[in-house]
Amino acid sequence: MRKVDKKENIISKIYREFNEKRFDNVKELLKKVENKSRDKEFVYKIKGDIDFLNGYFKGAYENYSKLKKIPWDVNFNLGLINLSEGKTEEAIKNFEAILKQKVNIKDSILYCAKYENNNKFLSEIYLYLGAIYKTLGKKEPAIKAFEHSLGLNKINEMALANLGDIFFNDDNYDEAINYFNKAIEIVDDNIKKSYLYNDLGLTQLKKGLIQEAVESFKKSITFNPKNENAIYNLGIIYVRSGMEEKIKEDYKEFISQDAGIDIIYKLSRSIVDITKQNVLKDINVDFICNDISMSKVKETIIKAARTDGTVFLYGENGTGKELVARAIHQLSARKDYPFIVVNCGALPESLLEAELFGYEKGAFTGAYKAKPGRFELADKGTLFLDEIGDISPSMQVKLLRVVEQKEFERIGGIETKKVDVRIITATNKDIKELVAKNLFREDLFYRLYVLPVFLPPLRERGTDILALANYFLKKSNEKHKKNFMKFTDEVIEIFFKYRWPGNVRQMENVIEQIVILFDDYEVKKEYLPAEILKEVKLLKSSLKKKKEEKEKQEILSVLVKAKYSKTKAAKMLGISRVALWKKLKKLNIS
Repeated sequence: MRKVDKKENIISKIYREFNEKRFDNVKELLKKVENKSRDKEFVYKIKGDIDFLNGYFKGAYENYSKLKKIPWDVNFNLGLINLSEGKTEEAIKNFEAILKQKVNIKDSILYCAKYENNNKFLSEIYLYLGAIYKTLGKKEPAIKAFEHSLGLNKINEMALANLGDIFFNDDNYDEAINYFNKAIEIVDDNIKKSYLYNDLGLTQLKKGLIQEAVESFKKSITFNPKNENAIYNLGIIYVRSGMEEKIKEDYKEFISQDAGIDIIYKLSRSIVDITKQNVLKDINVDFICNDISMSKVKETIIKAARTDGTVFLYGENGTGKELVARAIHQLSARKDYPFIVVNCGALPESLLEAELFGYEKGAFTGAYKAKPGRFELADKGTLFLDEIGDISPSMQVKLLRVVEQKEFERIGGIETKKVDVRIITATNKDIKELVAKNLFREDLFYRLYVLPVFLPPLRERGTDILALANYFLKKSNEKHKKNFMKFTDEVIEIFFKYRWPGNVRQMENVIEQIVILFDDYEVKKEYLPAEILKEVKLLKSSLKKKKEEKEKQEILSVLVKAKYSKTKAAKMLGISRVALWKKLKKLNIS
């Protein structure tokens, strides 16, 4: 009887020390019972629980895998571990297994204090399942899981907010508004309430309820003056709806609050930024820009559009030169007139001259009727001359006159035509080098190189690489009815290392190809084209060789200083003699 009492006393101490998080004491106490066969399951579980709480998931998994029967709270821990490691399918199995087990929250040393009752715990399991299904794009199972979660716990703003989000993305704005309002009613935390009001405002804005959206964004800012998203969204409404009087009224309302001055400052700054961006609202995706190089391009576009100066775009193929030209035209006073594109590099000289200046009837064989040239067609609008660096010297002379005087004659004609055209040119060549080699006229260069805009290659655009990749993935999903959600970390790393010789155009094509050929929820390394994988592999190999060569030279230098004494050299390098010997062998240093 005393032995039983002693064992019960040890287990009671283990529970007490565990609850106090004195895990070192727990481990010592476990040693007293771990050798007994009937207590091994208990020991494995407690050790696994300790490893789990300490974030040592590998140890937790090893201990839990020794259990003959997996308890419900261990299934929960395993689900959380699998979720943290991106193993969503395994996590679903763990969480679904719990729903088939008998749960008594009071039996769990880990969760008895965290959850008031079984329903609160099971509600959270359904919440996790709903969140996973939602991430995987499985709308119906996600809705059912969130509804089950609400059935077990009515005070559940997370389930309500997620349902609101699902219906928002499904363009069911009435249901979304209903769920966001319910979530707002039950949440007490001001920060959470602020985010919910912001979501509600966005939904109302989508539904066309402008005044209601304004009030929701204002409430969001009132509950959390640091909510930059709500400030930005309110600024968008002010700018795009022309609410000058409303701004004045709301400023008076904000100034009465404790953080009023800070709110007004941020809102004013946001309005200025949005006004600038609003000018660019029709520009295509290439202008996604987190990187400073592309931000400068956007600023230059705005400035160029305000003038009538000749713009010179340069950069590699696929960087979006025509897109920039179109943007400048769309934002200029000429936007209601033609935007004409001529690819100078695609036409031989004789055809290019006819294309630009037009011709009269009978000017040459086949000229059965008169035809206006591109300069005439672009009158009062914009003419975009792509690949300008490819035109011949004689063509450069003819172009110079038009650029300087805005006049020309058609081929075979005697009438001088005058035009009012804004000229934008582009090239992927080093135009200054062409001038230096007398391949491009210097006087024409200075006439065209008034407002130069450099478009950086994709590989130099930093975080834009991932932003563009995500956009193209979403775009291709919608186009081909697929459900890709993300890129694996390995693919993202490859995207940042790859040179992207075809730039943005190449990236869009690569991602669309993957979406067409494969069915999955994430883009994996094996889906990438062979040429990308090959180049990245060669790059890694090259970097490895360079690193080894650098290390080799450093070791040789130290060996010389140490007069080839390996003991002294190892000491100078701060490593052991054995470690130095291994390096010498690896680097083939005799």
